[in-house]
Amino acid sequence: MTATQPSSAWNIQKRPAAMTRRYEFASYAETRDFLDQLAALSERTGLHPNLNFARNHVSVSINAEAETLSDAEYAFAAEADALAQQ
Repeated sequence: MTATQPSSAWNIQKRPAAMTRRYEFASYAETRDFLDQLAALSERTGLHPNLNFARNHVSVSINAEAETLSDAEYAFAAEADALAQQ
């Protein structure tokens, strides 16, 4: 995994172009921290994925703005992976 390559845990689909991943956390505090960091990442990058969450997990879905996923969308996913590992 490089700075612009997300982990293989992402489910990538071609039609419509999108990528999804579920992150698991040990506590609600960890989940909330990850959500706060994702919000900051979204504001910084201008990409706003769909999020579903519960007490100890977050599902992230990034839909391509074009026909295929872009480098910016892959980079967002890679940064989300890094945030989840903190």
